[in-house]
Amino acid sequence: MTPVEALGRRAEVAVTGTGAVSALGGDTASTWRHVLDGRTAVRHWPDLAAEGHAVDVACRVGHDVIGPEVAASRRGRALAVRASHEALGDAGLIGEDGRLVDGLDPGRVGVFVGTTMGESGVYEDAEASGHFDLAEGGSHVLAQAIARAHGITGPVRTLGTACAAGNYAIGAAARAVASGRLDVAVAGGVEPFSRIAMVGFARMRAMAPDGCAPFGAGRRGMTLGEGAALLVLARADDAVRVRAVVGGLGLSADAHHPTAPREDGSGMAAAMASALRLSGLSPDDIGWVSAHGTGTPRSDAAEALALHTVFGDAPPPVSSAKGALGHALGAATALEAVLAVRALESGVLPPNAGTSDLDGSLGLDVVLRARPDPDLRHVLSCGYAFGGLNSALVLGRAA
Repeated sequence: MTPVEALGRRAEVAVTGTGAVSALGGDTASTWRHVLDGRTAVRHWPDLAAEGHAVDVACRVGHDVIGPEVAASRRGRALAVRASHEALGDAGLIGEDGRLVDGLDPGRVGVFVGTTMGESGVYEDAEASGHFDLAEGGSHVLAQAIARAHGITGPVRTLGTACAAGNYAIGAAARAVASGRLDVAVAGGVEPFSRIAMVGFARMRAMAPDGCAPFGAGRRGMTLGEGAALLVLARADDAVRVRAVVGGLGLSADAHHPTAPREDGSGMAAAMASALRLSGLSPDDIGWVSAHGTGTPRSDAAEALALHTVFGDAPPPVSSAKGALGHALGAATALEAVLAVRALESGVLPPNAGTSDLDGSLGLDVVLRARPDPDLRHVLSCGYAFGGLNSALVLGRAA
């Protein structure tokens, strides 16, 4: 893979550790195992039904992972620190106390977190208590919690680019590492379950009543999820272990509609094509597309058209994690990046859970069961957001 180019300096950026908390597991290994098994976290929630939500189906992290004692107003921070502890531990960069190891300058370690709603439980608690502290309710608190937990004193950045935020964060972090401005970056997305988002999507009639079916013939909408996922990035020459390589991040803006994509998928296709160009790859080099695949009729159709625009009549195998994990908004592309790293390491394509009857008109090779692919070298991980924010991130197998 052509190395990432940033600020005139070229350096290959490696993934050296991963951490994930999802509705299917409290760490990377359990999330990956359950996704490969085709499991789904979609379920009806009695508390949401009792509260009068129009849709009571969601994918939520269980009390066995985030204990019932964690207040809603701190749920995002708990998810963030759990995922960052796993990621930095996986990279061998923290000690038993969770602090950075000796010899690693904390001022040259950065945190880049994407999110949509931030610590939205603060707002929900404020409605009941009548007290609200903006310092506790901003999106910035998620990245700050990671930095404080591990003694990181370098740049702390929050990217609020909605459902593409995880990709934006990883791309920004990779650029900082490639340029030499940072030695290590913790990058990804964090999104605690948000009742505010639940109400908003339900009023838009964007929610599936019984769980989403990405690329399905009868798809009716999305399912809200939650989680946190983080990658630890470093220059490949400095890394003790290289789990995957970060390629180009392609971005585009539709400037078309507040919520709907361009129906021809042209904005999505532009992001994909840009990611390939920045990575020095051709369409034939991509062995699997980790699709946005929300299960909404218009978005899935536009994404299929975009894939055909970039890859021709026979796009590579495609699957979406959202039928298994739900749509975790700002954490979605970060969770999918962690799954992409595992797919590259294992040579197995994860399945598209939640869909039994495919929409044949889309013309896609949708992976319905875990599919071995020992020749998998490059993955394109795609995420699209309201406002026409399109992202596509290339990840490559370690040499």
